[in-house]
Amino acid sequence: MRRRLTALINAEPDLVVCALAATQRDALVAIAATKPDLGIVNLFLGDSNGLDLVRDVRARFVRLPLPGLNRHDSPQYVRRAFESGTDGYVAKQEMTENLLVAIRSVLLGDPYGAPAP
Repeated sequence: MRRRLTALINAEPDLVVCALAATQRDALVAIAATKPDLGIVNLFLGDSNGLDLVRDVRARFVRLPLPGLNRHDSPQYVRRAFESGTDGYVAKQEMTENLLVAIRSVLLGDPYGAPAP
């Protein structure tokens, strides 16, 4: 999935992937080292819960926009993601159609895919 995301993002003239991480620890190290404009979080990680990563990133890099990806699209999962600190939410089955829109939206400071109040 990381390769597909990288190809999709790098195909855009105004976007570039600066780092990839497979674990929560690697993600935190990569963010600190590269200081990206945005971090995309897979909310289902092999070594931990992606929501824990979101909370850790929020604690250390308060202003970093964080759209999240997840295989679930139920309102319950979306709500939990936003409560944890994501700025956007894209279901993986809609990734190709919506990820670039979500990226640009959160970079402008607008949440993407937020549940209705």
